[in-house]
Amino acid sequence: MADRSKSFQSAVLLFALILLIFLFTAITLSFLPQDLSDVDGRNADGSSTPPTRNLERVLENAASQGIKVTLTEEEINQWLSNQIQGTQDGLLKNQVQYRGAWVRLKEGSVDLIFEREAFNRTHTIAMNVQIEQLIEGNNQMSSNINWAGGRLGQMPVMQGYLALVMSSYEELAEVMKPEVKSLRTLLEGKALVKFEEGKVTFEPRSSSEDLGMPVF
Repeated sequence: MADRSKSFQSAVLLFALILLIFLFTAITLSFLPQDLSDVDGRNADGSSTPPTRNLERVLENAASQGIKVTLTEEEINQWLSNQIQGTQDGLLKNQVQYRGAWVRLKEGSVDLIFEREAFNRTHTIAMNVQIEQLIEGNNQMSSNINWAGGRLGQMPVMQGYLALVMSSYEELAEVMKPEVKSLRTLLEGKALVKFEEGKVTFEPRSSSEDLGMPVF
């Protein structure tokens, strides 16, 4: 009986130790910023590079005329850097400085990233977004935006954490209202969306040879 009690106590202590290690690792990773050196169009020194195209107009033309358009990661981030002048509100506004909003275009998805300076340390929050497009039996297409989790610093997090940071993304959508409106028009107009490394393409189905699902 005594041996069983000691074994149980040892198992509890081992579980508690593992839990503490996990929590310590998670907290440490959450305060370590993810590496953004691979994000095209982001200047590490905080300076802004003028975009080569007016993306608001490019998206408006694509939506109204039903034409194919490809945007690169570099020009999107240059546009964001020039269009957004972020400020931090709330109790910590004197200790937190906005540094930028960025996108990282990957095969099949896009990371939406916020970068801030808090207490003299860089902090990042990222969401991964996927667009699911389905061809139905009547050859009609529907598009669904899926929030697939993200990263708090370097720590991967599940979709459930999004409620804690969704306000930041809602504010970004409000600032970029004309661009968001054109993107919504493209999706409602059944444009095919294809995310690739460093670029995203919107192509109206009427001009596409392949009317099936794009490869994500």
